[in-house]
Amino acid sequence: MSKKKKIWIGIGVAAVIAIMVIANLSMSRKKATAVESQKVEERELRALVSASGKIRAKVSVDISASTNGKVVKMAVDEGDLVDKGQFLMQIDPTPAEASVRQIEASIASAKANLDLVKANLQQAQIELERQESLFKKNLTSEELLQKARTNFNVQKLSAQAAEQDIQRLQAMLASARHELDKVNVHSDIAGIVTKRNIEEGENVFVGAFNNPATVLLTVADLSIIEAEIEVDETDIVNVQVGQETAVKVDAYPDSSFKGKVTKVGHSPILSTASGMGQQQATSFEVIVQLIEEIPNVRPGLSCKAEITTGYREKAIAVPIQALTLRKPSELKPLNPKERKGKFTNGEAAADTTKEKEIQGAFVIKDGTVQFSEVKTGIAGDRFFEVTSGLQPNDEVVTGPFSALRRLRNDDAVKIEKKAKKD
Repeated sequence: MSKKKKIWIGIGVAAVIAIMVIANLSMSRKKATAVESQKVEERELRALVSASGKIRAKVSVDISASTNGKVVKMAVDEGDLVDKGQFLMQIDPTPAEASVRQIEASIASAKANLDLVKANLQQAQIELERQESLFKKNLTSEELLQKARTNFNVQKLSAQAAEQDIQRLQAMLASARHELDKVNVHSDIAGIVTKRNIEEGENVFVGAFNNPATVLLTVADLSIIEAEIEVDETDIVNVQVGQETAVKVDAYPDSSFKGKVTKVGHSPILSTASGMGQQQATSFEVIVQLIEEIPNVRPGLSCKAEITTGYREKAIAVPIQALTLRKPSELKPLNPKERKGKFTNGEAAADTTKEKEIQGAFVIKDGTVQFSEVKTGIAGDRFFEVTSGLQPNDEVVTGPFSALRRLRNDDAVKIEKKAKKD
């Protein structure tokens, strides 16, 4: 064979080998799964618990009537500022004043009667002393002496009874004056009148048994404002006193006000369903005290609070959509023939149902993926904190879900879309 012929044969063999390599690479690319990816990076993470509620004053006093009668004078209106002890309203004092005058007259009569009894007692004492002196000289009988002694004891007891009667009437007078004081209603705190449910000329009644008295006025101290919110049972375990909170009031949609959790309820909020008894709700009361002042605040305004239950300034963060649950048998590499008809993530054969699922993510390296078990910490809106299993700059598969659920270790992938950097 000539040298020239051998050269042409060598060129042909090389060409065939090159064609085979190119074909294999092309087939490999065709078999690679198209995925989306994102790199694991250090991020600021903030775990939030959101809940809705109402704005209220920390100190609010409902004023009800302490005596029955007609309102004859109103000194304040809704929205007025009042000081502690300021006069608010008056209930008709006529019955209470009449009762006071009647008892005062009874006391005056009782005192006059006491003076009379004391005079009789003094006379009885003089008579007793005279009879005792005469009896010693045998100038009177023992019967008259005994009669004088009995009369003295009777007058002495009458004087004691008259004194006790005066004390009884004085106690009644103090009670009557107390009832008279009740007709003038004063504010127990300094604040603003947030509610007025009464007008002059209307009658008010004292509550009895299971019927509480009607709230006439409500005075609230708006110097300290709180948000009363309802937190779901799935989130309440993460809420603690002292946690920072951002409160958004519906009346100020573009503003957020700082606050802190001051109270966390330990019993569920009870609600009464129609036609049924009390049933336990699935929410718990949480009180947030506002640190920043809300302009023109009014109790009852709707609000939404975001409680920071966890914070990391620099946390290794993985996208939420990158995490998946897999059983060990669903991660074993498969050749093309074995892969045909195989499913993962809940569609495995029955003999794998007892396997424990592992949480993790698929890490891309040199065009293939490897499943890495991941342990997480706090959860943000779109990222989980990674405590083990991943490192910064690891590139993980984030989708699509149809591809993510079928991936196995050593599967070839091609990245079609990378997440934009936040």
